Amino acid sequence: MANAFGRSLLALIAFLSAGWAALFFSNPSNDVQLNNIANAVLSGTSFKRNPIAETALAAAESRAICNPREIRAAAIIRLRLYEMAVDSLDVGLANERLSSLRSSIRKALSCAPTDGLLWFIEYWSAINQGSPVSDRLAELRMSYRLAPYEGWTALRSPYVLAIYDVLPPDLQDSARKEFVAIVRTGLIRDAVRILKGAGWRHRDALVAGLGSVRLEFRLQLDRALRAEDLPVEIPGVAPREFRPWRN
Repeated sequence: MANAFGRSLLALIAFLSAGWAALFFSNPSNDVQLNNIANAVLSGTSFKRNPIAETALAAAESRAICNPREIRAAAIIRLRLYEMAVDSLDVGLANERLSSLRSSIRKALSCAPTDGLLWFIEYWSAINQGSPVSDRLAELRMSYRLAPYEGWTALRSPYVLAIYDVLPPDLQDSARKEFVAIVRTGLIRDAVRILKGAGWRHRDALVAGLGSVRLEFRLQLDRALRAEDLPVEIPGVAPREFRPWRN
């Protein structure tokens, strides 16, 4: 079942430049260093080498009094390190880093239990370690409860829609509302990517809730979908007249 979600939580983010060294050394405190790199990971920066020393991550995870920002950043960076190991096709290293990620995310949640992104990484990493989806729905539910409309949630949507058919009704409803929120905030490219991918089988259910979204964004989505040759009827947007003599 885990294969259905794809190998990578961050594979949906475009790869950008590898400027990790400047990010790491530009600030003196460990939490600022880690936070800068974690933000770079989430924004799509590609790291061709390990973005940070293991000692800095271990320090964040072993403090007697945890720093929520620091340990959250450590978990995000460990996620990226696992991604890098998977990309390298080194199974042993990938398993080792997945184990480190699982340990890190548990420590992070004990320090910052109201962080929705951490709950989603907990869910996702457990699935990648072979846990059945049915055993991890509580973590997914917590992710939605604590972070229904944050900027990173366009990453969550494809993974949830990939298992939409096996989700209970409340999580299916959360997945639909999340798609509507993505369009409502003007993330049209993300919405198109989601519909082209895991959301295509459920496109009618996803777009049905768009009637309350600003017409401007519905029109943008309609144009973007037509440009991709994806016929989807958007509520409140008149279907384009079929003219076979036009290219």
